[in-house]
Amino acid sequence: MIKKFILLGIIFTSVIFPTMAFAESSSEKDAQSLLSAFMSYTDLRFSSVQKSLEILAATTEARSGKWENMKSLLGVYQKSDEGLVVWYVRPDGAYYTVDKGLTDEKLSDRSYFLDIMAGREIIGSLVVSKSTGQRSAVIAVPMKKGGKVIGAIGVTLFLDKLSEQIGSVLALRTDAVFFTLAPNGLTTLHKKIDHHFMDPRELGSETLKKAANEILSKNSGQVTYEFDNVTKRAIYRTSTLTQWKFMITFSSVP
Repeated sequence: MIKKFILLGIIFTSVIFPTMAFAESSSEKDAQSLLSAFMSYTDLRFSSVQKSLEILAATTEARSGKWENMKSLLGVYQKSDEGLVVWYVRPDGAYYTVDKGLTDEKLSDRSYFLDIMAGREIIGSLVVSKSTGQRSAVIAVPMKKGGKVIGAIGVTLFLDKLSEQIGSVLALRTDAVFFTLAPNGLTTLHKKIDHHFMDPRELGSETLKKAANEILSKNSGQVTYEFDNVTKRAIYRTSTLTQWKFMITFSSVP
């Protein structure tokens, strides 16, 4: 954990500090630097969780496939981080959480379940958590024994909490907004957390709909659209880790 926060400090020392001028300026350079900081922070958050899960999945406790053997280890990890829930799922879909133990739900109906049981890692799958009801992104790593998947360890990362953390660090000016879109068009992170899981194409603005479709079809660029009687400009870039579209938007100056 200490190493992770040192790395976060390095990123923000080199990327965030030069962008503080964005509070007073909407220059392309400032906006691009801020966008880089936003995406770097988020990707680092996801990749650090992924690496931690890979380490946990390789332990003797986890590879036993027995909850009683691994629950203490997973509990230590959950306590070391905030804004997430750690869980273990069996091949039959039954799953355990650190806080509740064996739950009365199953994860076999989740879109990522077949992939994880086929041995593929999951990063950024969107869900409303069954254990907490919070809008979340899933990161999960399969556990193997003798070449066979015997289950998976995963994390449900709370998007509201992550957005609040990002907002406190970026400190955008009042007319600027950060947000991300998943490949299916749903908002995953947003300055206003009540926008999570909304599709901007369904908010009644034809120019916003057109802009969102363009963003979803390209890797990077900038678009202009009208929303709430204000002309907005957005610059965007695609994360190779999650495939999410990262954006910074602000009021366009005539």
